[in-house]
Amino acid sequence: MSGSPPPIGPATIDDVAELARLRWELYEEQNGDPGESFEAYVERFSRFARPALSSEDWRAWVARTDRELVGAMWLHTLHRVPVPGKHAGPIGYLTNVYVAPEHRNAGLGAQLLDRVKAWCAEQGFSLVIVWPTERSRSFYRRGGFDRPDEPLVLEVEPDGPLDRSTGRDA
Repeated sequence: MSGSPPPIGPATIDDVAELARLRWELYEEQNGDPGESFEAYVERFSRFARPALSSEDWRAWVARTDRELVGAMWLHTLHRVPVPGKHAGPIGYLTNVYVAPEHRNAGLGAQLLDRVKAWCAEQGFSLVIVWPTERSRSFYRRGGFDRPDEPLVLEVEPDGPLDRSTGRDA
């Protein structure tokens, strides 16, 4: 990568196909065979992303070159029940964070993260959570994330593979 970093801005409905491609690349890089065709995944992703990006509860920031998206971060807003006598701002769930390999280690991920953190601060969020991979843990620590006491988690139904013939849960 050469020159100035790609500009960062909000994702729009017009970005859905490119956002699907980035998420596909993320999981292909992490897990190998995604377990469904790219075309089936784009359709399934679009059914989620179009209404999500049209809502007030989901936001995505993207880095774009003249040709394509090269990075993205998604934030889901979890509204909290009001607390008597206290500000109980929303909680942000940061997910689907990805920067294309040729744009890594040049500060683009940190710029995306800074943009998300600034927006959360402007909106009065109380905290932002993320479930990092082992590889990304140091990135989030550099960005100010810390690990307080761990929350308790109930795994209701573990994520499982899709039925390859239908693209639905197996």
